[in-house]
Amino acid sequence: MRILFITTTLFAALLLSACLHEPIHQGNRLGGDEVFMIHEGDSKFSVEQKLGSPSLDSVLHPDRITYFEEFEDEESGKLLWRSVEIVYDKALRVKKITRTGFKEKK
Repeated sequence: MRILFITTTLFAALLLSACLHEPIHQGNRLGGDEVFMIHEGDSKFSVEQKLGSPSLDSVLHPDRITYFEEFEDEESGKLLWRSVEIVYDKALRVKKITRTGFKEKK
């Protein structure tokens, strides 16, 4: 009787685990609000407080960092990609911001 209970429980657990769907997400989680809170003249510290550590930090371009994310759209099921590239000046202040894949806030 005990073996039947354990077998049934394991089978039910396997069936339920197949029902869970975890969406695909890679890179930083870039919320639209945080991305549009970054402005030219902000410090590198301020940017990292809002967006976290960058996904790409190149040794060849120490003044340029990139945040990106790739995620599955819940409505269409397509993989979407968006990024934010920030260029700093010598004083580590934001000099240029390039946002890709974001809808402009109005």
